[in-house]
Amino acid sequence: MAREGPVVMSVVGDTFVKAARILALIWEGSTVAGDTVEVSDPVSGALLWPCRANDTNTYAGLNVGSEGIPCPNGFKLSKISSGRILVYLREN
Repeated sequence: MAREGPVVMSVVGDTFVKAARILALIWEGSTVAGDTVEVSDPVSGALLWPCRANDTNTYAGLNVGSEGIPCPNGFKLSKISSGRILVYLREN
């Protein structure tokens, strides 16, 4: 069955445990300039996506195209100052 909608992460430590390919990430929410978010590999700790807010209302993202970011170990929300992350995955 296909997954509908994005994976939503809002708390440090939120983890998606299946192998996946990330197509896009969006960080949304009320922020303070300088707030940060990081998504990483839950096993190796490799940084997959860092972002820093430059304003008080963040809607920032990354679209990596059809190949996506390979995440054989899944992915983890390793840092977030505020808001939430929407992670869009490629279907297999």
